Amino acid sequence: MGPMSEEPQSGCSPSQVHIALGRDATEMHVSWKTANANCPSEVTFRQAGSGDGQLLRAGAPGVSNAVGYSFLLSERDMCSEPAASNEFMLYLHRAKMTNLVPSSEYEYQVAGSSTLRRLRSGVEPHPEHSFTFLAFGDMGDAVHAAAKSPGAADTLARLQQEVDAEQDPASLILHVGDISYANGDPDIWDSFMDGIQPIASRVPYMVAIGNHEYGYRKGSGKMVDPSGAAGPYQPSWGNFGPDSRGECGVMTARRFHMPQHPSQDELEQPAPGTPAGANAGAGGNAAGDVRPNAPFWYSFDYGSVHFTVISTENDLSPSSSQYAWLEKDLAAVDRCATPWLVVLLHRPLYVVYPHKSNREVGAHLRASIEDLLQQHRVDLTVAGHVHSYYRTCPVYDEACIPGFDQGSEDGDDYFHHSSSSSNRRSGSSSGSEYGCDGDGNCKHGIVHFTIGSAGHKLSEVERGQEEWLAASVQRYGFGRFRVEGSDRLVAEYVGSESGRVLDSVEVRATAERQAMCRKE
Repeated sequence: MGPMSEEPQSGCSPSQVHIALGRDATEMHVSWKTANANCPSEVTFRQAGSGDGQLLRAGAPGVSNAVGYSFLLSERDMCSEPAASNEFMLYLHRAKMTNLVPSSEYEYQVAGSSTLRRLRSGVEPHPEHSFTFLAFGDMGDAVHAAAKSPGAADTLARLQQEVDAEQDPASLILHVGDISYANGDPDIWDSFMDGIQPIASRVPYMVAIGNHEYGYRKGSGKMVDPSGAAGPYQPSWGNFGPDSRGECGVMTARRFHMPQHPSQDELEQPAPGTPAGANAGAGGNAAGDVRPNAPFWYSFDYGSVHFTVISTENDLSPSSSQYAWLEKDLAAVDRCATPWLVVLLHRPLYVVYPHKSNREVGAHLRASIEDLLQQHRVDLTVAGHVHSYYRTCPVYDEACIPGFDQGSEDGDDYFHHSSSSSNRRSGSSSGSEYGCDGDGNCKHGIVHFTIGSAGHKLSEVERGQEEWLAASVQRYGFGRFRVEGSDRLVAEYVGSESGRVLDSVEVRATAERQAMCRKE
């Protein structure tokens, strides 16, 4: 194959470049958009330091070439109005870099561009691997929808600083739903994707599905729900409405290529002429089907953490296919290799006052999956949806575990049940093992983080709250999680405007979680 062009081709210059982890540390997915059809879907790459800084050419020593595929996405692929009436055509491309050396720096170049980009390959499972990931939800677009998401621009700027940091830069970005708030408007999606390119082209940008990506009402024409469901999820007890304005998850499923876990079969590219929604997350909802269904439910390993992503916009009842997959995924985690178990979802299990309808949904979610998460000693969850930041104590069945130190309120924008220390421990009492009382009675608890405050207008949190509320902050920001080996994790809430740490907590492995690793 001849050398790739050093100058952008007319209409084939890539934009909205972003990467995502593959099935293991030797793979990385690259996705992008072009203005024209019939553009090459290729990426050339090499290990950083193995070249002289010149452009990459396929076939040159040390240079590899990944050939992918492209597809058309248009309003015809949307489920219902108004998304189905907003005319647009997107030529989207995907390519998969393979045979990467784990934990290594790479240079890569997308066909049609002279820009040389850098990324770091994934990390193999290892119990003592330390790294930092960023997590948040509900950011939105900072340009076309700035009035709806006034905090998005500051958050994007801070995320860029975290990725560019010389010391301990962020390795992963996790966006847990309500991504662009496009609500059927393709121009807002384009603006959002342009905005995240500087960070999403450098570190994996992993997503979960939110109500503004998926919620819809079934249209009258041909409809393909990319989750495989026969129709929208609208239980009588929930506030599940047409919040995506007809997108039904198609825009997210086709723009973001999320991984399947190594133990599962990876989906193949769509056949020519296949509707855009047909294979985008085709794990299916058939009874007994326990395959992953990215981007709705899937999982991946990174160093010392196993991340499990679920969709609160789809059925999670014990009889559902998603529950069957979740049960299988959690049971298969090797806690000796990946001791930390983190669940990512959009709607939180624990909801603060005064959000009555969201509290009802949270109660049903707890009834469906809290016992399962507790059984497998999940360490923490990260959610969004409620446009605020708050975290719980290490909790199970609405009760804090032994040793959690209750305290007092801290101010107008801050609320803490723990001590005034800037580096709080997530439940600890002197003279006893974490999660155990003075009599040796031990119990595991999950710390639930709700970080729906990355950009969208903030919502209220009342002062009178449940005992399980440990802290809340009503300012724009994001979560910064520093994993320090197998037993310690420091979670910080960073203010988007100031860059200050507004809340900090040390999460440690409980005695019961540590027992999940039983080495021979």
